[in-house]
Amino acid sequence: MKYFKNIIFLSIILASTSVMADKAIFESAKKHLNLDSKYIEIEYDLNLVKDFCPKQSVGCYISADMGRIFVENDLSKTYHDVVIFGLYSDYLQHSNIGLIDSSLTCDLKVNYLIEEKQNDLADLFSNHCNDIKRSKFLAFN
Repeated sequence: MKYFKNIIFLSIILASTSVMADKAIFESAKKHLNLDSKYIEIEYDLNLVKDFCPKQSVGCYISADMGRIFVENDLSKTYHDVVIFGLYSDYLQHSNIGLIDSSLTCDLKVNYLIEEKQNDLADLFSNHCNDIKRSKFLAFN
């Protein structure tokens, strides 16, 4: 019984730590965008990601029900944080402006990674952002 209580206690601590980390990332996204909206919790559920998000994605923001964010629950810490930052950026843009600028979100993720001293990952994302901008440019010409 004592073992069971310890597991429950540890689970509660881990869950509250995750929520606090997500809130800090949300605050960072608000600061980067200079936008405000109410905080929404991340729903960590692989089945919701499979049901609602684009194939091959690890998470997504949907505008239904005043905004929801779904994310797989087995991402590495570094990748998790930048994914969450990007999804909160999408949510803030949509709830304030009604549109999501994927190029802006991408650039914000690069800036976030640089701020977090994740320079190798920032370079990787920067290359991805350049590809997005290039494909947008080609689509309009």
